[in-house]
Order: sequence, then C-alpha cells, then structure tokens
Amino acid sequence: MTDQKFNIIGLGEILWDIYESQKFLGGAPANFAIHCSQLGDHGIVLSRIGKDELGDEIIRALRSRNIETEYLQIDQEKPTGTVDVALDEHGKPTFTCHEGVAFDYLQADESSELLVKNTHAILFGSLAQRNSIAKRAIQKLISLADNGIAVFDINIRGWDEHTRQVVLDSLRMADIVKMNDDEIKILKSELASNYSDADFLKKLVYDFHLKLAALTSGENGCMLTNGETIVSENGIKVNVVDTTGCGDAFAAGMINKFLRSAALEEIAIFANAVGAFVATFKGATPFYSKDEIEDFMRKQKIL
Repeated sequence: MTDQKFNIIGLGEILWDIYESQKFLGGAPANFAIHCSQLGDHGIVLSRIGKDELGDEIIRALRSRNIETEYLQIDQEKPTGTVDVALDEHGKPTFTCHEGVAFDYLQADESSELLVKNTHAILFGSLAQRNSIAKRAIQKLISLADNGIAVFDINIRGWDEHTRQVVLDSLRMADIVKMNDDEIKILKSELASNYSDADFLKKLVYDFHLKLAALTSGENGCMLTNGETIVSENGIKVNVVDTTGCGDAFAAGMINKFLRSAALEEIAIFANAVGAFVATFKGATPFYSKDEIEDFMRKQKIL
C-alpha cells in the first residue's frame, strides 16, 4: 500500500440538484471528484458552467471544499446545468435533467488536454455525452489519458440508439466499468440476456479488456470482478436519508483502493461502506473525512 496522493479527474457534468426547498452540488463526475478529495486524494472537476449566478455558486462551493476551479470552463451563452430531484419514501431519487446547458458544450482545450495526460484516474459517464460536442471532447480527452485508469460510470438516463452507441464506445475506452441494477438489466438485454449478473460482469471484462467490473445494488450491496475472481458484499443496514450520490461515493471508494493495489475484497468492502455512509445524509456530497468512514466501518464491525 502507498501513502501517495493520486490525481483523479471527474470528467463531464457538474450541476445543481434542485430539491423542493434546497439545492445541492451534483453531477456524477463532479460528485466523484469531491468524494475522492474527501478520501484523501487530489480530486479535480473537469466540466463547463454558465456565466451566471449558479455557475458562480459552483465555484464558491468547490473552493469551500479546497477543490481547484481552474478546469471549470465558462460558457458565455449556455446556463449552468440543473436537475430537478424528487425523493420517494425510501430516499430513492427521480431525476429530471435539463438539456442545452453548459456541460453539453464541454471543450477539449489545451489546459484540459495537458491535465488528462498527467492523471492517475479519470471517471466519465454517458450523460455528458448526450450532446455531440461534449461527446467528441470527452472521448478525445479519454484517449489522451493513456497514463491513467479510465473509469466508465454508465449512469444511464433513458435508453435509445444514441445512448447505446455511447455506452459501447465508452466500454471500449474504459479500464473499469461501474453500473447499478437497472443498468445491468439494460446491458444484458442488449448484449447477453441469458447470463447471470456475475457471468455478465466477467464477460464485460473479457470482451472489453477491462481491469475491473462493478455492480452496485443499493441496500443489497455490491459485486466486483477482475474477470477471474468474483467478490460480493452484502448491503450495510443504515438509516437511509437520500441515495443520491451513493454510486459516486462507491466509485470514489473503489478507485481509492484500486490505485493503492488493494485486494479485490478490500476494494469491495471499502467502496460499499463509503456508499452506505453517504446514504445517511441528504445531498450527493456531504462533508466527511476518511477517518469518519473508518469510524463508521468499525461501528459496523467491517474494519
């Protein structure tokens, strides 16, 4: 294991999750980068915001967490992204994501190209690739990040032929893939409907030359495979407040341990715990430290 602090990028959308009476910083790649920072690494958000009050608030919010804002592009015309969030009685969110916003016009500029060439890991998803402009930029930047681990968090919002192509292209560029229960059902129906979840994850590792495939199942825990070994972890019983951002927290915990060459079981246990801990707060990126995660794990008797 190493005490090195890794440079980890969240590439794609940054936005505000708008609840009935509050708003929270959101966007899966941005959430991921924030969680990476709180777990002790150097998380960097590479995204695009509007020249508006919501964009100014994003800059202030990131700076309050000591996350640099140098790689937030400012769009002079398009507004900062927003998502309307509604929670059911179990804390499970439904999202309405507005289109034609700043992150849809993300550019692969000189500073972002230099950044990705010097990263240890970079996470990207499908949502920010819904627009052809941002899609080209994201895929170019991933292709340039050949010294880092490319993590594809599928993060599907609806399914059509465009999304299908984005997912397949992204799998080909990825080193690690993460998906949830709903997403694996869609992928299996498209690629291999007769496989069990475990065998399907293994198939993805082999077919797309991945280092790791992960399935998150909320209260039912997670499953990870490197293509040879399968590890499953049961869900952790917590008082769920809001599951928004739990998958992003899981991804941060996963890459935190992966970059430190942890065993597959240790990766699964830690990532599972980070996701469960975050579910006990409202909003995708509550303030916490790695010490608090470890205290939580000790109380849960998993450390």
